[in-house]
Parts: sequence; structure tokens; C-alpha cells
Amino acid sequence: MKMGAAIITLCVAIATFILQEGLTNIIHGIIFRLFSHVDKGDRIELLVDGITYTGYLEKVTLRHAVIKEFSTNAHIIVPNSKIDCSLIKNADIGHEQLNRYIVELPVSYRDAENPETAEIIKREIKGVIRDCPLTTDNEFKVFINFKESFVSYSFFIRTQTVEENFEACSWVREVTMQRLAEKGIHIPYSVLDVKLNEEKL
Repeated sequence: MKMGAAIITLCVAIATFILQEGLTNIIHGIIFRLFSHVDKGDRIELLVDGITYTGYLEKVTLRHAVIKEFSTNAHIIVPNSKIDCSLIKNADIGHEQLNRYIVELPVSYRDAENPETAEIIKREIKGVIRDCPLTTDNEFKVFINFKESFVSYSFFIRTQTVEENFEACSWVREVTMQRLAEKGIHIPYSVLDVKLNEEKL
């Protein structure tokens, strides 16, 4: 009799715990949907129990949220009670600022000091950005900065998504380098001059 009562008590405790966990997840799910400023399809960075996940929010159910991880395409299932209390970085809030990257183009001081060459460099940079099928810029500026061994021509590349930005930046670098080379302007690089002492050899 005592054994039966103990089993019933244990079952009631387990059922209560399950119901409590389920109700907690439902409440946190509702709060998360209403106040989190995270929508379906947003690219988020999520910190859960000390582990950081980066991916797209696919859906939020009554019990959990599903995140498609960016690097592995794996689906991460996070209870609503966890995600609602986690630190979230949403890349789609203010996406016009986050989906841009600054590209730095090194140019030799000799080329940059020539007014005609400097104008060609700026014109080619703007032309390449305009020709890139992924960029969203209608107006763009080129900024100049002095480095130790070259002059830096810097400019922003803006795209619709973060993923497109990687591809666009790579395309712009490659095409800009090719077009400048056609004009006789080459990207400077370090040269190591090694001199051997023949007497010691």
C-alpha cells in the first residue's frame, strides 16, 4: 500500500513538473513574440548557457524556437524559457548599417601623388561598385588615409544581406585590382631583399 502511494506521489510530482515546464515555455514564448523585436527569418546571435549560436530564426512554437545555424545549417532547438532570457544580437535591426563592410585598397604613394592617377583610381573604384550586381549603393564616397608604406583608399560596400556582402567585397576587390592593372596601376606589396655575405659562405 505504501509502495503504491509512493508511486502515485512520484507520478503526480513528475506530471506537475512537466506541466509547469510546459506552461513556463508557453508564457515565455508569448512574451518573446510580443517584446523581443525578433521576427521569423532574422539573423541572430544567441547566447544560451554560455554557448553562442549564430543563425536564422525559422519559427517559434508554443514550446520552443527553431534556429538554423549559419555555419553548419544544423537546426538548434531552444526552449522558449531559455531564448526569452538569453542575450540576443539581431543583425536585421538597423540592417542597412550591419550589411555593409569597409574595403581598403592599398595604393603606392607614387601613384597617389599623381593627380591624374589618383582621379583614375577613384573613378575605377566607383565604377566597380556600380557594376557589382549585389551592391545597393546609389551614392558612395572614397576616403583616403595615409599608411606606413601605402595610401589607403577606403569605401563601404552595402548589400541586402550579410552573406551577399562577403561575395560582393571579394568581387569588388578582384575586379578593381584587374581594372587598375590595365591602367598600369598595381597594388603595392612588400619585398624582402636578402643579401648574402659571400666571404662568410
